Amino acid sequence: MLEDKKEGFAIPNSQVGVVASELTIYSIPFSMVTTIFVGYSYEILGRKLTIFWSYFLTGLIFIAIPYTAPNYTYMVVLRCAVGVTMSAPMAHPLIPDYVMRKSRGKAVALTGVGLVIGEVFSMGVLFKYTMSMSYKDAFLLTGSFVIFISLVFLLIIKNPDM
Repeated sequence: MLEDKKEGFAIPNSQVGVVASELTIYSIPFSMVTTIFVGYSYEILGRKLTIFWSYFLTGLIFIAIPYTAPNYTYMVVLRCAVGVTMSAPMAHPLIPDYVMRKSRGKAVALTGVGLVIGEVFSMGVLFKYTMSMSYKDAFLLTGSFVIFISLVFLLIIKNPDM
């Protein structure tokens, strides 16, 4: 999408890697600041709603990304917004809340396995399936899947008794 001249941002192919890195770098300060307040969100809204809203809003942002082209500034804003909305899931307290102390190492290891499975799914299934789609359709499908996952989390996460 970055290098596409008709529907994208017309970034030269030699600059795509640099621009993709810049998008990540720009979002880091926003993610860091948001992470400071995420703990309060978990305590005020609870685990269920904080994670639900994080994924739900991220899905909406994914759906909006292709509509930012060709304005790169809008793309930067949405990439920063993804960093903000995904701060809560990245700093979740679910393992300390639900897993006994002696089993937490195993839980962290399983979390790592889950990350790998998610990467394989996104690259092997979603990316392969969306390669032939338009950018808008591909981001709509991916954003819809993230929204679906947010609804699953809304159903399966239980707030702990404190």
